[in-house]
Amino acid sequence: MYVLVGRHPDDRDTKRMLGSVLYGLGSTLVGAGQPEESLAALTECAGVYEQLGELGEPDMQPLVADVRARKAQVLAELGRGVSAVIEADQAVMAYLDLGAGSSDSPLVLDLARVLSLNANVLYDYGDRDLAVCSADWAVRFYLSQAEAINRAPLAESFVHGRYLRGSAAIAARVHTQQGRLDIALAVGATELHSARAMARTNAPGDLAHLVTALVHHGLNLREAGRSDEGGELIREGRELDPLATAEATRAWASLTAQGAASAARPPSMSFAAALAAAARKLGDDRVPSVLRDLAFDPADGATTMVPSLRCEGQIAPAIATLLAGLAVDLLNDPDPYSAGEAGLLGREAHYLFAAASRAQVLSMRFQFHDFGATWARMLLALVPAFETGPAGSVIAADLAGWLAGVTLRLQPIALVDQVTARLVEECEALVERLLPPGPGHARTTSGFE
Repeated sequence: MYVLVGRHPDDRDTKRMLGSVLYGLGSTLVGAGQPEESLAALTECAGVYEQLGELGEPDMQPLVADVRARKAQVLAELGRGVSAVIEADQAVMAYLDLGAGSSDSPLVLDLARVLSLNANVLYDYGDRDLAVCSADWAVRFYLSQAEAINRAPLAESFVHGRYLRGSAAIAARVHTQQGRLDIALAVGATELHSARAMARTNAPGDLAHLVTALVHHGLNLREAGRSDEGGELIREGRELDPLATAEATRAWASLTAQGAASAARPPSMSFAAALAAAARKLGDDRVPSVLRDLAFDPADGATTMVPSLRCEGQIAPAIATLLAGLAVDLLNDPDPYSAGEAGLLGREAHYLFAAASRAQVLSMRFQFHDFGATWARMLLALVPAFETGPAGSVIAADLAGWLAGVTLRLQPIALVDQVTARLVEECEALVERLLPPGPGHARTTSGFE
């Protein structure tokens, strides 16, 4: 393909074929256990499709969005959750900009699929409120298209069925965790129904998911006073796999413990909870109303499904600056849970800075000496805080890659400003330590390409 593209650089059909080959290669490499190579192929694929879009080739935006969603999956598998959230954010926003949120859009099922992937990434690496909002909307869109899915070829129906099952599982999990039992029961019934349909394959993964759905929904039914129904589902799960039933029971107990108030308070897993913790520990005056207004109730029909939808793009740098200040201050708080809350608020600040930079918001272009420096200082504080555990070290390296990009943009300012020059030196030292030059150490991410 490269030879053909080289011979015919202006042939759009050849470039389309190259993009298709790279996309297929990215999928194959993931299945072969080579996520780094898959990420490289998908990144190149996105570049080909973006170039075609710039040349005026039609229908490129959905293809680019699909590649970004797939990249988010691979990045999450690699543990690079910060970059995964940002790629998923861009994929969702691309489909929303194309009007896919309308029930009569031909892209509505594509949006549902991407929202399901986004919910998975956010559940592991972002705000649980955003995750459940994304999952809830994926379920709504899928249920609204039930007839079309049922009429589709069997293979296509199964693909959508698995995404529906996955988004319903996340929704049920978070609603259970946050104490919304009625909603958890409703969406849990959807998860169980789709899990039963998928389990007809008798594939081990599908059967394992069915056991989990049976147990979690059964325990929620018991919690709601419907003991007979709940007990029957749990017995069914035990007959299928006693060990998996025991594991699912422990997982449900962990979820409900996090939703309960206790002296041994768990770390905040949602933006709203982290803000409340910041107000409690740093003082109410440190959390202005403009930040409190960004929190939302996922049960109230919210449509904030990705970080960049938290606020208007023009005010995102100012909002991110306020969040960055809270994150840095929480890192100095003695409460052992404060580091986790700082990490959550700091990542949310990072997502807003990245979104504003990507959108070329005027203040990020003409006041980067202020906003960029704040961004860099926050990352300088956050990166060491993530280095303590094996999983955290990957996040630290991921953030360090973004810090390298921010630092690069600060370098011209450092030539005329000593304060910025000292900041750049600190940033470069940290990046050099975590990402020494050489293969496998990406210094920049999609926000700075």
